[in-house]
Amino acid sequence: MKKEIQPKPLHETILELFYFESKEKPCKLTKNEVFWKFKDPSVSEFQIEEVLNWLVHHKKLNENLGYYTLDKYEAIELEERIKKERETIRKEANSIFYTNSYSVKKAKIFEIFTHYIAPTLLLSYTFFILFLINKLNTNFELSVGKSENISEVSIAEPKSGYIGKKKALSDKEVKYLFKNQQQNIVYLNKNIDTLQKQVTKINEIHSKSTNEIHQQIKILHNQVHAILFHLSILLVGFILLFFLKNFL
Repeated sequence: MKKEIQPKPLHETILELFYFESKEKPCKLTKNEVFWKFKDPSVSEFQIEEVLNWLVHHKKLNENLGYYTLDKYEAIELEERIKKERETIRKEANSIFYTNSYSVKKAKIFEIFTHYIAPTLLLSYTFFILFLINKLNTNFELSVGKSENISEVSIAEPKSGYIGKKKALSDKEVKYLFKNQQQNIVYLNKNIDTLQKQVTKINEIHSKSTNEIHQQIKILHNQVHAILFHLSILLVGFILLFFLKNFL
């Protein structure tokens, strides 16, 4: 808040006039000379005369044959008072200077932040979000080609137990027929065991793939939420930057 400067009373102004005129040597001034030293047209000669008489009455000025001089003790008091006033003015000027310097420095820092630092941070944050989106697209693709090889089971044509239409079979033919049937049964049992193992393997692969898919979906869900969170922060940052540039 700017301090309002109040005009000094007329008697103080006259005393200071005598003080500064008497810096080199004691000064004698007439009533008319004092009046002409005032540039203010509102001050009349009558007012000057009244104030001079009042100062003489209170022993601040001495009067001799129409000449007025400053009292010695009043000159000493005036010197101390003026010195204190100058010191006060100097301190106030320094305070205003440092306050203005701090305000200018603060405004400069604020301008650098809003025009350079903040946009750079927001731009870097934007590139960071783009990096997360790109990482999301590349790291979470389901690899369809990753499947374990399952060997096919080839079932050979069983050996025929048919010999032909005959009224009677010899012992040799009967033995041959039963032997082929036994071999076919053993071979079929072996193929059934292999098929069961492959079915079990397929179930295991399916369970493993399902778990991997669920895990990837969970991670994908978390990554999407993180990207949305970063986007919201970026939006708030741009809004704050707009507010700082336009309203502060």
